[in-house]
Amino acid sequence: MTGIGEATEQRGPSRVTVTARSVNHRYLDCAVRLRAPYRLLETELRAVVAAEIRRGRVELKVEIETIPDAPTAELCDETADALQRTARRWRRRGLVASDLSAGELMSAVRGSRPEAGSPAMGAEERALAVRVSQRAVAALVAEREREGQVLEDALRGHLSDLRREVEALAARRREVVDGAPDELERRVRELLEGHEPGGASGTGLAPARLVQEVALLIERGDTAEELERLGGHLDGFETAMAEEGAVGRRLDFLTQEILRELNTVGSKCRDLTMQRAVVEGKVLCEQLREQVQNIE
Repeated sequence: MTGIGEATEQRGPSRVTVTARSVNHRYLDCAVRLRAPYRLLETELRAVVAAEIRRGRVELKVEIETIPDAPTAELCDETADALQRTARRWRRRGLVASDLSAGELMSAVRGSRPEAGSPAMGAEERALAVRVSQRAVAALVAEREREGQVLEDALRGHLSDLRREVEALAARRREVVDGAPDELERRVRELLEGHEPGGASGTGLAPARLVQEVALLIERGDTAEELERLGGHLDGFETAMAEEGAVGRRLDFLTQEILRELNTVGSKCRDLTMQRAVVEGKVLCEQLREQVQNIE
């Protein structure tokens, strides 16, 4: 599922900004972006992501800065006096044309401070990075949950449509079963006529063969078991959607089972109306499957 979460916090001279992004992926794939001095945090921050997210490609971008305290007036004056004396010596030596301006003094004072972003990391800075990462991941999870509600509404719509197709298949099956004796009688008559003594085959149809053919016709044309399993898979799908936690893989498996049963029904039935309902059911099942890929 896609989403983004951000968090920032400054504690003392340390400021941490974390951006967590996620896109769809079959499994959990976490990438932590850290500057080289802080790479030791990567394992700990991966654990922060894994504690809240089970599925998706997640990128955690962590920026850690050290903000030096503002210099005191005494320090500024001392530094400015020292720089001005140096500038006068340089002027006497012909290296500069005049004393330093106020702007040049300020730039020199700022340039004399320790550079921000020191690679040293203490326990407090490490704890701050973990805490801010947890807040960013929590914001990402909240965003994913909002998207999940939209996906749930779409899934329930597709599931309702698929139920109607399965119900239509069951109703049509009953009509086909009611007309099966006539079809069966026709097929048996064809078999008997094709195997009369003295006919093209020259032999009679054995009773065992007749029973076998009748049983095969009935088995091939009856889709009762497949339709019953379809209903059970749809119930299981709806039950899984109502559960807490990561259910995406289970829903993915159920869509595969639903599609398999639809394929079996389509291969068994000869009725055109049922075949059309099967095709429509496959389309709806594919729509379910596409949406399920976005669920954790």
